Amino acid sequence: MSHPLGAVLHAPQDLRTEPLEQPPVGPTDVLLDVEACGVCGSDLASYAHGHYVEPGQVMGHELSATVAEAGSALVGLEPGTRVAVRPMRSCGECAYCREGDTHLCGSTAGRSLGYGAQGAFAEQLHLPDVVVGRDVVPVPAGTDPFDLLWAEPLAVALHAVGLAAVGPGGHVLVTGAGAVGLTVTAAALARDLTVHVVEPVEHRRDAAARLGASVSAPGEATGEATGEATGAAAYDALLDASGAPAAVTAALPLLAPAAPVVLVGLNDAPVPWPVGAHRVTGSFGYVDGDFAAAVDLIVSGRVSLAGLVTHRYPLDQADRALAAPRPEDHVVKAAVVPRA
Repeated sequence: MSHPLGAVLHAPQDLRTEPLEQPPVGPTDVLLDVEACGVCGSDLASYAHGHYVEPGQVMGHELSATVAEAGSALVGLEPGTRVAVRPMRSCGECAYCREGDTHLCGSTAGRSLGYGAQGAFAEQLHLPDVVVGRDVVPVPAGTDPFDLLWAEPLAVALHAVGLAAVGPGGHVLVTGAGAVGLTVTAAALARDLTVHVVEPVEHRRDAAARLGASVSAPGEATGEATGEATGAAAYDALLDASGAPAAVTAALPLLAPAAPVVLVGLNDAPVPWPVGAHRVTGSFGYVDGDFAAAVDLIVSGRVSLAGLVTHRYPLDQADRALAAPRPEDHVVKAAVVPRA
């Protein structure tokens, strides 16, 4: 019996397609056939520099899949069922988990897909100790796999937008339109917010505009006035997905006096603390309800992001998917398609 193939990281920029041994499927386990797996910014860092992972890791955590085999104790996971998969897994026992703050669990790094546990840049993926509806969510057969792979980043975005706590009809400013900024934009639009996106790269601005946001480059006008007598925009919240301190600094004068600032983008440089009544919040990961809500938005069609997957690679070209994108390639989102 042949083993499924996976892309194994041996060292930075050393990725090899190799057979993977999968353990037997226990009563609460599931074996998945991976349909597609999106490439996240953290995957790029792991491939380039070895960040977050150890040699031997199969990366990939933004996946869509179908059930190959399900354990005898699992209901609703018949072979062939298309599923969304929650890659962030926590211990369930620590104080954070007991309070529902599973994204803060200190055990996530070793347990999560692509970060300790096998990831989905592979033909098959074995998941142990599955809770149906939480770890693996069945979806209608007609759900586009390239929509479904956005469930995890959309959950991150929903968590961030929830922290901003802006009611329907509010106006929010999003800085940065990479994959994180685009999902934040989609999440905010799905919550009936008006969104303006500031992004220096033209093809990313175009992607945000296709979602329904107004857009501008840094330094340009930032959308319609939102009630200020002067005609200057006064946004109800800033959601920074750029990770660039300069973007936050430039956005602060455009906010209403007490508008919250939510920092979603990762960076290594200090962000200037705004003077005034702004509430500044860091957003990390997501909780169970965010992931369920993301799947619901995708299945209902209220959020459709498949068209933003601009580059698709077979498993034996996963290294191309993980290489730093060149500006002229106009990459919005790359995905590995293991069975292509």
